Amino acid sequence: MPIIGFGPSFFAPPRAPSGSLSMNALVPVSLALVLVVPAVARPPARRPVADLRTFRRLVRIVSPVFSPGGRRILFVTVRTDDLHNRDDRTLWVVPTAGGRPRALVRGLKGLAAPRWAPGGRTVSFLASVHGAKPEIYAVGARGGTPRRLSRAPEGVEQYAWSPGGHRLAYVAPDPPRFSARDRWSGHDLFAVHDDDDLITAPPEPSEIWVLRLPSFAVSRITHGPTSVLEGAPPFNGSVSAPSWSPDGRWIVYTRQKDADDSDTDATTIVAVPASGGVPRVLTRHATYEYDPFFAPRGDLVAYLTPHGPGPVSDMDVFVTSLRGGRSRDVSADLDRNVATTYAWMPGGKAVVGLADDGVRSRLYLQPLRGRGRPIPTGGLHPLDLSVSARGAVAYVADGAARPPELYVLARPGARPRRLTRFNRDLRRYAWPRSVALRWRAPDGMRNDGILTYPLDYRPGHRYPLVVFSHGGPEAASTEDFDAGEIGPLRDLFAAHGDVVFEPNYRGSDNLGNAHLHAIYRDPGAGPDSDILAGIRLLEKRGLVDPRRIAAVGHSYGGYLTAWLIGHQHFWRCAVVADGVTDWTEEYELSGSGNMAWTRDSLGGSPWNPRSRRLYVTGSPITDAGRITTPTLILSGTADVTVPIAESFALYHALAARGVPVRFLAIPGAAHMPQDPVQLELFYRAIERWVDRCLGGRVRPPSRPPRQRSRPVRAPGGRRAFTARCERRCFC
Repeated sequence: MPIIGFGPSFFAPPRAPSGSLSMNALVPVSLALVLVVPAVARPPARRPVADLRTFRRLVRIVSPVFSPGGRRILFVTVRTDDLHNRDDRTLWVVPTAGGRPRALVRGLKGLAAPRWAPGGRTVSFLASVHGAKPEIYAVGARGGTPRRLSRAPEGVEQYAWSPGGHRLAYVAPDPPRFSARDRWSGHDLFAVHDDDDLITAPPEPSEIWVLRLPSFAVSRITHGPTSVLEGAPPFNGSVSAPSWSPDGRWIVYTRQKDADDSDTDATTIVAVPASGGVPRVLTRHATYEYDPFFAPRGDLVAYLTPHGPGPVSDMDVFVTSLRGGRSRDVSADLDRNVATTYAWMPGGKAVVGLADDGVRSRLYLQPLRGRGRPIPTGGLHPLDLSVSARGAVAYVADGAARPPELYVLARPGARPRRLTRFNRDLRRYAWPRSVALRWRAPDGMRNDGILTYPLDYRPGHRYPLVVFSHGGPEAASTEDFDAGEIGPLRDLFAAHGDVVFEPNYRGSDNLGNAHLHAIYRDPGAGPDSDILAGIRLLEKRGLVDPRRIAAVGHSYGGYLTAWLIGHQHFWRCAVVADGVTDWTEEYELSGSGNMAWTRDSLGGSPWNPRSRRLYVTGSPITDAGRITTPTLILSGTADVTVPIAESFALYHALAARGVPVRFLAIPGAAHMPQDPVQLELFYRAIERWVDRCLGGRVRPPSRPPRQRSRPVRAPGGRRAFTARCERRCFC
């Protein structure tokens, strides 16, 4: 593969692309009250959301990253391609001072993880080309033809440039233990440890490799039975790329004790010499350590670990040094759960991070010494961030009635400036009004949530109520446009004439450590009392019709929905999506760290005398014989987080007793459908089930009739009919 140069000038600048995308202004929308600021004398009429097809226009923005000099920002947009049932991803660059974004790469499957090479003349990314596994590709910062840099037989999972630009550290799994001949001949038996019930081959560790340029020589620098973390942690934390020390001599990463997917709690922060050698453990916790990053200068390393008591608590930012020893909790006074999206400020004296706060997400500036403070973001909700070498902050943000765009702050506290206008078309719709609701449970627990009014709301009228419980539970319902499991359902239900209530029950991460930790050994009864207290408040205010209340939830929200309908009988209908119903099965069969989550949340294993009874009394399947509510159950057939066996158990418990129930399996789906068509059908099934059960609601005007689409030729010779695909649904 021919290469021009290396290091900061790795590629010679190619010709600029001939085409560019024209953008128009996006009108600001208030969260509390929808206000239209007309750009012309007679603005177009705003119409309510008619159906899920409206959200196909949404452009999501992910992974912003500053150039080395801070004058440009790289990011990826994600659009829905329903015809081909995939996400269409594009790599863009935009000047920090403002201007038109310029597309660098389009159409590559799985395009992700954009990075700037030191020097700023080259950008890199991960992509899967011609059905191959993900590899590292690079392209000139002005565009051109991407070139492959890595050749990892099992694909690249994470990667990072060295400070000098001559090396790349990447994470790749070891090759399979059994050959095709072994599998053909049946010599492929393997030992099972802390793995999920869908395992079909022994898990292989992931290792760190260093790629040198321009020679393309590759060396492996980690060895042994341990693995680089590449699975979902039990509580908070995430998979992160290797982080280089400022002098390029060390690489820090999260090490897992083995490759088993339920051992993602057994993690610690480790540094390894970039030339290979004996790893150095930097911390003393030995479990629940994630997301390490070297400071931009010196030898400090920041990472995330639970505040305590135990892992059922907020994640805090801790700082240690390359020499190891005692770590220090620098965000102890913040009393918020710091998200895995955080970054060092220049000089290494502070970090900027994201955290849920009430029904909002916020940016926080956390110095290494002293109390953290929120950074104003113009009333918007940050979703992702990047910090430049000069201290500017770029972030993707949205609001309950404002689709996501990319913004920049010249410095923390400066006035935000919008850099993109990808979602201008969505301004034509009327979005419902959402407000924060606060209340206390009978035991005094302070809670909050989101209350969304129907589009046709009139004071004094009572409306059907949809109660949507978020998953996690270490998460929160926030006033984002299309974030979290609720997705478009908030807007669709409100357009149909429903009140939508999203409670942040105890265990949510938005009201401080005490509120989050209150779910410890209290998985169902405590959150149940929180949710019911919120409903009673709405009934007392005369807002909802108590005869028409639906319970909907996904993941832990699905667990709470199953719990609620087993303990109360006023519900008109329910939806349990990928919901836990049996804690013993969750402990024994699940992966993605949920064995550790179950053990450490309930206070022990099912065989521990202290916790054994809670595995029974805390499981909705124990009270399934009392359920009388018509229930829709959804589950992915490839879900290792909450095995589909738990949905089977709930379905048969209801069907055997004649309770109206429907069970929809989603082929190949994990814990949430990822394919655009399956995801839309997932939401459509929920919408139609609730719509039929609640009844008597206002239906928004539908679109004008369209001429039936003509058949088009899809890749691979298959014929696709757009109109027929839009009508296809589970229900």
